Amino acid sequence: MSPMSRVANHLRASLLLAALLFPAAAPAAVIQVDVDTYRVNGGPPVSAAWDIAERLSVTKDVAIVVMDKKATKGTVQTLMQILETLNVPTLFTKKGDYEILLKRGVIKPAAAP
Repeated sequence: MSPMSRVANHLRASLLLAALLFPAAAPAAVIQVDVDTYRVNGGPPVSAAWDIAERLSVTKDVAIVVMDKKATKGTVQTLMQILETLNVPTLFTKKGDYEILLKRGVIKPAAAP
């Protein structure tokens, strides 16, 4: 193996390690599920889960679904089924857990357009 190949391999390994250790913010729509409505990125309440999921599917964005304690099972299940049907990558979490995940830097969502 030539010295240049070794340098390139070390550089590749270093970049991969840095990417794993320092996650970057990625565009994601944060969908808050209230009792019977949804809020996208802190916007106004929306009752149509299909419109939200369709927009995310078209723009190829990721969904972070934050469930309120008072959210009905039907509201959550409807959104989950539509996101799954449209193949939108999704992370579901409870509101309290979401705050902890943000604070610890586990997730760093950047608002999707």
